[in-house]
Amino acid sequence: MRFQSVTVSANLGDCMNEQLLLFDAGDETAETPDVSESHAEAERLRAENDELRNSNRMRDAHEALTKELNAAGARSPKLLFASVQREIQFDEDGRPANIAAIAANLKQKFPEQFGSDQPASIDAGAGRTSQNNFLTRDVLAKMSPQEIARLDWNDVCHVLAN
Repeated sequence: MRFQSVTVSANLGDCMNEQLLLFDAGDETAETPDVSESHAEAERLRAENDELRNSNRMRDAHEALTKELNAAGARSPKLLFASVQREIQFDEDGRPANIAAIAANLKQKFPEQFGSDQPASIDAGAGRTSQNNFLTRDVLAKMSPQEIARLDWNDVCHVLAN
């Protein structure tokens, strides 16, 4: 009598991996497998399946909450997710159910974490161009030749060209 061990795999979300024992009547000398080892292996596979299912649920929740927080203008959505990941509830299908409520709660609790990060201008380009905004054709017409001679000739040519 001989037993063969066959692993049957189904959709991860629907049912768990199961190990089946098939009887082969052709060999009468084979030993029967240890049932406690088979049961331990089945439990290990169930635990692994649960771990993978939870990992997939958390990945989906992370994607959904990060998308929601980015839409709300969050500055650091990964940090915010880490602070609330234990509050996420899942529906019967394993999808996150309270993402919008969590995002709204975070926005209310931590408003400084939301909004644009646009710093005020420091006018870093100041001084790069000539600041002779006072120089016009009318001002030049009123100046003496000595005053005009003291001006930057490129500025005078620029004013006269326009």
